Amino acid sequence: MTALDLSKNQFSGPIPFQMGYLSALHSLNLSNNHLTRPIPNSFQNLENIESLDLSNNHLSGEIPSQLVKLHTLSVFRVAYNNLSGIIPYNDQFCTFNKSSFEGNPGLSGELLIEKKCWSMHGTSQIYHDSSHNSNGDQEDTSKAIDNDVIFYSFIAASFAIGFWGVIAVLAFNKNGRLKFFMAADYFLYACMKNKAKTIYV
Repeated sequence: MTALDLSKNQFSGPIPFQMGYLSALHSLNLSNNHLTRPIPNSFQNLENIESLDLSNNHLSGEIPSQLVKLHTLSVFRVAYNNLSGIIPYNDQFCTFNKSSFEGNPGLSGELLIEKKCWSMHGTSQIYHDSSHNSNGDQEDTSKAIDNDVIFYSFIAASFAIGFWGVIAVLAFNKNGRLKFFMAADYFLYACMKNKAKTIYV
């Protein structure tokens, strides 16, 4: 079983903690019931969950911070409950829309204000909305230009090192200089010979 929809029933009381061990679930919908008490911490074990809808109930307490470990979670709704405390603001949680948490006057947190995310390692990540697409394009262009500059600088430096390396060998190594000019003479002779054959054919 990968999906469980128990929405729009008359269920009441706390959510059974055993539901958190249905690790094969991809979708769980318990919305529009009369469920109470906090969200079970056992939900952190729903390692394959993609959609979790607990909206329109009477749930209370805080949103378990352990839920940020659910990296497959792309839809999370707890609107219109009695939840309180700070909304977790790590990893994919900061990508959820504010409407997922509305109707909970006791909830607070940066997610209701900013668009800046913090990963589990404390690294900031910016999630741009449509109004910032132009800035993102400019950043990508700047990065591409920087990469081109580095590439061509490397090519130029390699050429310069190779050129001056040959000059150094010719200047300070008599045997190397003789071999170089002999090879150059042979190459020119071969080219002229082939050109002469082409003319007379």
